[in-house]
Amino acid sequence: MTWGQHAIWNALQKLRPGDHAYNVPLDGPVPGGMPLEVIERAFSGLLYVHDALRTRVVAGPDGELRQQLDGDGSAPLHLRHGTPEQAAGIGAALRDELWGRAFDYAGEWPVRFGAVVAEGLVHHVVVIFSHTAADAWGLPRLQGDLQALSLGADPAEVRAGAEEAGVLQPLEQAAEQTSPRGRRLDAAARRQWRSAAAGARAPQVTPAAAVPGAPRYRRAHLLSPALPGALARVCETHRAGSATVLLAATAETMADWAGTGRCGLQLMVNNRFHSGLGQASGPLAMEGYLAVRTEDAADFGELLARTRSASLATYRSAYYDKRALEADLAPYAEDAGVVFERSCWYNDQRVATLEPAAADWSPVTAGESTLSWEPATDHGGTVSYVLHMADKPDGIEIAMTADTHLFTPAEMERLLRAIEATVLTQAG
Repeated sequence: MTWGQHAIWNALQKLRPGDHAYNVPLDGPVPGGMPLEVIERAFSGLLYVHDALRTRVVAGPDGELRQQLDGDGSAPLHLRHGTPEQAAGIGAALRDELWGRAFDYAGEWPVRFGAVVAEGLVHHVVVIFSHTAADAWGLPRLQGDLQALSLGADPAEVRAGAEEAGVLQPLEQAAEQTSPRGRRLDAAARRQWRSAAAGARAPQVTPAAAVPGAPRYRRAHLLSPALPGALARVCETHRAGSATVLLAATAETMADWAGTGRCGLQLMVNNRFHSGLGQASGPLAMEGYLAVRTEDAADFGELLARTRSASLATYRSAYYDKRALEADLAPYAEDAGVVFERSCWYNDQRVATLEPAAADWSPVTAGESTLSWEPATDHGGTVSYVLHMADKPDGIEIAMTADTHLFTPAEMERLLRAIEATVLTQAG
């Protein structure tokens, strides 16, 4: 198995029986509709192009987990029927249905297909991937291939094009990771990870009072229509990337919350800048350790510089054998002088390109942010908080999943709004 497969496998085991929470959905309308046989061929072509979608996780005779690539087989196509006007709603219900069941990782392919048929044509498609086969950053390639195949592209040509571009399939990824180059990359990444995380201080906070009967973990969503324009303006002013700006705003906010003068968190990195992985499928995103010292920063520009330097080191050290890292950290478990703070996470899942802010842009005209809530998974019970940044049609969403034993709902809202306010303030 690849490093990413092992890492996500362990995460999924911690979530059982709720491991469906990590399933990766892809769905959307089919404008004008398409014949069912065209969609069926496109789904079959996707299986041919991407080995990850025909790969099961099985235990070998020695008990070791292995990836088993099937040369042939089938995946069920779940059909629903209605009118064109009903297709979106039926599709959303089908997505939730297929997403809401865990996969049999050893017994079935890690993908489920669905389609909504209306008046003889498919008007909505649904694809649910197991996290053992895909991550969010791989969706653009999968979606692009599915669209091309539905428009008549030859699966053999699509696959050949990827091979010519040097895109590695999962078995090839595993071979590269066990090569001398892969072992050197792994060792260097783990050294940097340990160096960044060593001496991290646990948050100096007083636990919140538990509310009887309330879910321990909650998820708050702050949708900000003003953030895209504000980010664009701050990026232009400081000549910085939007990922760095959001990360710096987060570091400042969460360091203040922790009371430690620094922000230490596990930063999810998509790893697709590595050779052969740019358009690869499979679980490639892994966490590097980000440590940013926020105390004594003269201004936001200095904080940005610190964040940029720390994040670049983190991006370079997030592709490694997680089993080996756990072995590296084990000797420190009994050392009271070394704390590896690993309960805080950050995942920037945005993929859209920011448009320049209009000359007359202002947060007032952009509109007010809105807050919504939902129960959340406990991520295996090892999380203080997880922050997600995501593109939305009406702005940028900052979502926080948090342990209510550490954060009251009011505190969660305050932190989300503080991250937003930091960017808006810098935008002027």
